[in-house]
Amino acid sequence: MAILIQETADKTITIDGTDLQLTEVYGRLEFVARADGKTMEIAVAIYTNEATYAQGKPVYTDIPMGNVRATLDPTEQQTLDVAHKYAQIAYEQLGYTVQILI
Repeated sequence: MAILIQETADKTITIDGTDLQLTEVYGRLEFVARADGKTMEIAVAIYTNEATYAQGKPVYTDIPMGNVRATLDPTEQQTLDVAHKYAQIAYEQLGYTVQILI
């Protein structure tokens, strides 16, 4: 699974140190499920596409980096699907469009 982060009219994606803009980037997640059973920390590594992910070549952009911290609803479990859901929510709150790729 992965996420596709796409630019919007209000939010562009620019490669750090350049004027080059991307319409979308490919994100792969790592997450930690905390022992309390209800919180997670999610880190997203950004690549230009799935091929550069396979090559281990991340790209650095103006998309804010840092862990996403999520407190789960009582009905949710600490799973990969839920981690993708909260990553999607976090980037959408920043103004991007996000698709979860299966």
